[in-house]
Amino acid sequence: MNELDERLVVDYLTKNSDFLQKHPELLTRLSIFNEPNGTTSLVRRQQSLLQNKNRELTDKLSHLIENASNNEHIFKVFNQCHRLLLKTNTLPDLQEMLAQTLCKGFNLLDCKLIVFNQDIHQTLLDQRFSQQPSFLGRLSQDEQMLLFEKTIGSAAVYLVGESSNPSALLAFASSDESHYHPEQNSVFVLEFIQALTIKLNQL
Repeated sequence: MNELDERLVVDYLTKNSDFLQKHPELLTRLSIFNEPNGTTSLVRRQQSLLQNKNRELTDKLSHLIENASNNEHIFKVFNQCHRLLLKTNTLPDLQEMLAQTLCKGFNLLDCKLIVFNQDIHQTLLDQRFSQQPSFLGRLSQDEQMLLFEKTIGSAAVYLVGESSNPSALLAFASSDESHYHPEQNSVFVLEFIQALTIKLNQL
């Protein structure tokens, strides 16, 4: 039987789910599921398929719940950061309070709001931000020292302001090499950076 014929059979049985009930004699000729004693059981086969499907659905639900919980936590931490923008009036105070809030909120090794200096940061800008205004992943040793003055595992670094001429860098550091990676969702931090850009222009 070729693939097209099999597809027709599958389609027919799908539309006529009681077919084997109407033709029970076929059960003696079909190889569907072998029990240890050699008998054939459609019920056990269906149970097995349903159990596997249930496990898949349970895993998906657990993943969705975990993501929702993580997103809620991230949202709360950045809400705190938005309130800090209203409370602070100097750059040093903003830098210190953001570092404390973000490091504690996300259990990070370090977090820095760094004023962009073309003489110091231009090479980093050219190498890491030519395509997009953020970098998530592992930095070279020189880049680690430049931004954090210590060895780290992985980092998330965002440009604040215009990509071609940023006013600052917002940099997160984790001791875990796999903590930050390019596929991560940055919706909440990018929303915060828009507000941070406005705040820095006012200081």
